[in-house]
Amino acid sequence: MSLGKRARTVTIVAFCLLGLGAAPGFRSDDRLKTDKPSAAHSAYQEKKLRVVVFGAHTMDPELACGGLIALLRRGGHEVILAYAATFRGDLKVGDEPQAVVHKREATNACKILDVTPKIFPYANEKLIADDATVKEVGAWLDEVKPDIVVTHWPIDSHPNHHVTHSLVWQNYKWQGGWNLYFFEIMGGQQTQLYAPDLYLDIGSVVPLKKEACFAYPTHPPERPWGVHDGMQKRRGAECGVSDAEAYTLIGPKKGSPLLPVMFLPKIRKEDK
Repeated sequence: MSLGKRARTVTIVAFCLLGLGAAPGFRSDDRLKTDKPSAAHSAYQEKKLRVVVFGAHTMDPELACGGLIALLRRGGHEVILAYAATFRGDLKVGDEPQAVVHKREATNACKILDVTPKIFPYANEKLIADDATVKEVGAWLDEVKPDIVVTHWPIDSHPNHHVTHSLVWQNYKWQGGWNLYFFEIMGGQQTQLYAPDLYLDIGSVVPLKKEACFAYPTHPPERPWGVHDGMQKRRGAECGVSDAEAYTLIGPKKGSPLLPVMFLPKIRKEDK
């Protein structure tokens, strides 16, 4: 099988296994309407929501969604940043365990964004989506009761990213509970085959997002920030602003709130 055919086959199999697509009762183009909530959702948009941004590693939520997070907090909504895997084995940073250092950095980043951290105890090399871990993540989500969860797109070159996606996905319910959005990270290098339809203007909060990302000096942040700065500019050009983050929604659920931000559509060629 040629490399191109193999890639297409893997993609199709991945989507079939994950069951991605529009939720029952929704056409795929319904997702394009989420920047203008229906009357059924309007009441939810008026209340303060609880949003979980679930990343694989420290700095993943800030790098992928720092603009969204800052805008949600500006609107008075509660945000929790969950980190699935924060260290490698017994590695140390100087004389301290890497786990301790990364936890401190994540805590500092969350203080900058005025959000709450949730740090899971898993090592990078041991993070798997087995029954026990799925249940642990599910129990935490049941306890927190978020209105919305935002996590990794499933097709990704980093194993921890698609494992984290799977941990969230396996706790997703098609009816009731939280709505689920996906983000991209290190697009083209890690996130692959991502076709977002929800664009968020983050121009007013880019400095705050950058400050939060640079709260991780041991990562270090310069290279990933450089990649994402370029991504933000490209996504911005796609929707007519200077800087943007791009998301996709698995399918809006009746009776469950949507992200309380104004998304922009992608500029079509015929609109230029």
